[in-house]
Amino acid sequence: MFENVAEHLDEAVRLSERCPEKYQLSCFEALIRVLAQSGFLPALNERGQNEHGGGHSFNGDADLPPTVSSSSYADGDSAMKQQAGTRGSLFLEQYQIPGAFISRVYHLDGDSYRIIAKDLDEKTNSKKQIKLALLLGAGGLLLGGQPTFSKERLIEASREYGAYDGPNFASHMKKQRDLFIAHGNEWSLTIPAQQRAAEAIKELAS
Repeated sequence: MFENVAEHLDEAVRLSERCPEKYQLSCFEALIRVLAQSGFLPALNERGQNEHGGGHSFNGDADLPPTVSSSSYADGDSAMKQQAGTRGSLFLEQYQIPGAFISRVYHLDGDSYRIIAKDLDEKTNSKKQIKLALLLGAGGLLLGGQPTFSKERLIEASREYGAYDGPNFASHMKKQRDLFIAHGNEWSLTIPAQQRAAEAIKELAS
């Protein structure tokens, strides 16, 4: 059930991004209401609880679920939220990542980003490569796009951190099928990978 919910939420994000930027959040809220009323998301009663008694309310602060509530943002994070765009801000709020953490791990510059963490805090090249792949995918989300990255980008980052292992590069990724989905010359992060990426950001920034 939760996989279907995630798919519908992703579709809502994609559709809302077609709206003018200043209306994207409102579009997303409206789409969530439609999905809930159509039965694609857990049914809500008048008190905003699902049929199992859970408190997934769409009433109140910005009409968003608790994990995506604007109240979870400190005032100092508003600039980061605006810079990240709809999909990026949802990622930050869902996993409760302060904007200050992002600035310690990434340098965001318009429509581009760079990983600036001094140390990946991993001992083996394979673990360094996987962590870089997670961070690269999260970087795509932070720019308001997709959680994807190219093979070339990962090779470049791996070399920068002294983690490039040419003969085993591809096998490191194939062993992590639960985290990365191959699309030609690119990979995308699965939902579990996005959670791992959020954890990596917090670890590196703290």
